[in-house]
Amino acid sequence: MYYKYDPEKSIHIPAPFNRTITPMFMGDDDKITETNFSVHFTEWEPGCEIDSHSHDSAMEAMYCISGSGIAEVNNEAHEFVPGSMIVAPPGIQHKIKNTGTETLRVFCIFSPPTTGADLRKRALGAVAEAGKKEE
Repeated sequence: MYYKYDPEKSIHIPAPFNRTITPMFMGDDDKITETNFSVHFTEWEPGCEIDSHSHDSAMEAMYCISGSGIAEVNNEAHEFVPGSMIVAPPGIQHKIKNTGTETLRVFCIFSPPTTGADLRKRALGAVAEAGKKEE
């Protein structure tokens, strides 16, 4: 199978997280019948971050392609720059913040796989939860 980045498939997550998730090889792709991983691409602008979260039954690996930031795994901070990667096994808290001056671009792999619908649901749930905390 051949896949190419397609920004038309992007999922836009609003404030306070302001990021774009682009599914590339996901469980909801009708070309995929059996797989033990999924791939997506995430981008966010300077100052933006993802919420601290974990996944109950999935491992997520996140590889920095460009930009710079801080990645936290179990509340331990690490410089997140091109060529670096963090891995969060099931149940491990993790988050990434863009502390640089350019778009932070990250290649992400889930095992077992997730779907674009599941990514959207989790990300929008985090936005809703953040909104409740501000009230």
